[in-house]
Amino acid sequence: MRNAYAIGLDVGGTRIAAGLVERKGRIVREVKLSTPKGSGPFAIVDAIVDAVSEITSGLHPSEIAGVGIGLPAQIDFTRQSVEFCTNLPLAGIDMRGLVMSRLKYPVTIDNDGNTAALGESRYGAAKGIKDFVMVTLGTGVGGGVFIGGKLHRGSRGFAGEIGHMVIVVDGPECPCGGHGHLESFSARPAVIREARAAAETYRGSSITRLAGGDADAITAEIVIEAANAGDEAAVEVMSRVGDMLGEGLVGLVNVLNPEAIIVGGGIGESCPMVSKRAAGRIAAEALAGRRDVRVLIAELGNDAGVAGAAALAFDDHDSREGIH
Repeated sequence: MRNAYAIGLDVGGTRIAAGLVERKGRIVREVKLSTPKGSGPFAIVDAIVDAVSEITSGLHPSEIAGVGIGLPAQIDFTRQSVEFCTNLPLAGIDMRGLVMSRLKYPVTIDNDGNTAALGESRYGAAKGIKDFVMVTLGTGVGGGVFIGGKLHRGSRGFAGEIGHMVIVVDGPECPCGGHGHLESFSARPAVIREARAAAETYRGSSITRLAGGDADAITAEIVIEAANAGDEAAVEVMSRVGDMLGEGLVGLVNVLNPEAIIVGGGIGESCPMVSKRAAGRIAAEALAGRRDVRVLIAELGNDAGVAGAAALAFDDHDSREGIH
C-alpha cells in the first residue's frame, strides 16, 4: 500500500520543524517550535511526539507511511543510533527507540545534512542532478553528498560531515572539540564572534546600533541584515564566511568533481554574498576541468529538512513493502 503521507522532522540546534508531507513533496501541515535543548534529551523527545500528534490529528494511522527525523548528529545509519552530537545532548541516546515507543508509526533517523540533501534532490534545486554536494550553514555546518544519484553515507553512515573538514591547522576550537574546522568559521557562532570583535571598533558601529547598542545582543541575523544593506564591517565578516566555505568546497570539488554545490541553511540562503564568495574561491582554486561546477542556492529553504526526512520515511516504508 502506497500511503498518502509521511511525517518529516528537522531537529535543529534552535528549532524543530515537523511536517505532514505528500509523496510529491508538498507539505500540507506544519508545526514549528523552539528546541528545548536545555532540558535534556527527553524534553526533545516530548517535543517531537507533541509535534507529530498535532500534525496527524484526525488522520488514520494507515494513511501514514512513517516518520523520518533529521538530527544534527553523527548517525550510524545501519544501527540507527546517535553516535555523537555537538549542539544537543543526544549522544548515545536511542532517539529512534524512544520516539517509536511513543508513536504508532515506524521511525527512521538520519543526519540533518543528509535529509536536507535528500529533500533538495527529490523536490528542490538538485532535482535531476546526480552528483552534487549540499552544505547547510546554520547553528552548525552540515552537509550531504550525492554520487550517481544516490546519497553517499559511507561505510557506517557518517559521510557528509562537511563542517568538520580542517580548514586551518590549529585554528579556533570547534564545538566538536577539534580545531580549525569549517564550522569554526562559517556557522552562526563564528559570525557572532567575528561581528562582536568588529563591534569593538568604529567600523563596527552600525552592527552595534542594530543590536540596540549592546554588543552582547548581536546575532547572526543582525550581521546578515547589515551585510545585505552594504555595511562595510558586516560585509567583511560575511565575506570571510564565504571565503572559508569556498576553501573547504575547493577540496570537495577536486576530490568528487560534482556537477553542483547546493548552499542551504539559514545563513546560506539569507546572505547571497556567502555563496558568491565561495563560488569565487572555487573558480580561482579548483583544478582544471572542475571550475564549471554550479553553486546554487537551495530552493526549499527551511522546508528541505522536513521534506527530505519525509522522503526518508517513504523510502523506508516502500523498501519494507517491496515497492520500487
